[in-house]
Amino acid sequence: MTPEQEEKFKELIVKYNDILLNSMRLAVAEDLINLIILNKDDCDFKLKDTLQNKEELNQFILKEFLKQNSSSVIHELKKMDERIPKIKKTSNRKK
Repeated sequence: MTPEQEEKFKELIVKYNDILLNSMRLAVAEDLINLIILNKDDCDFKLKDTLQNKEELNQFILKEFLKQNSSSVIHELKKMDERIPKIKKTSNRKK
């Protein structure tokens, strides 16, 4: 990917960040609920009762997911090759 393409993607991620965050929240919650149902892990608690307030449930699931995975995400980010732009020093002195 060229530096220009990377920059454009960064701009678009900032632009659509709220939508992407909501998509991620919904996807993680939906996948977890599907896994719970598929593996019959809901036998010892009432899953349908917790589904009454989906927004609260989605927020909780994403928060816990990120807590458990933040260190691995940080580890992956450290391994990524990020080009650091050269910064020119400018003088702020008045002439």
